[in-house]
Parts: sequence; C-alpha cells; structure tokens
Amino acid sequence: MTIEKDAEDIIEKFSKILEDIPDSDETWYITDNLNLTREDEAHEKDPEKILRNANIDKDGNLIVKRADWTN
Repeated sequence: MTIEKDAEDIIEKFSKILEDIPDSDETWYITDNLNLTREDEAHEKDPEKILRNANIDKDGNLIVKRADWTN
C-alpha cells in the first residue's frame, strides 16, 4: 500500500535526522511565562435574553432534551 510505504519513508527519514542530533545529558527550558493567570471577571447575566430561544410549555416550564444515557 502507498500509505504503508509513505509511513516507512517518513520513519526512515526521521531516523536519519535523529542520528545528527548530539546526545545531551541535560535539557534546559527557559521561559518567562510561568504561572500566568488572569483575574476573574463577572459578566452581566440577563435571564430573559437566555430564555428567549428556550422551549417553554404552556405552564411556563423550561423544556429540555433528556440525556440519552438515562433510563
């Protein structure tokens, strides 16, 4: 198959490239973005806007699809 041949070619080329990489006992990672966080922000909630596209029955109850995994 061509896929298997292509995969073998890729692995062979990759193996040849790895032969040129020198052995190293240690690897160092230098990065300035350690422990980056952002402040939590509260967004205004508008229940009427949320319910605008919801299915509601004649009694005002919200109609949702029952999960497929429940009995």
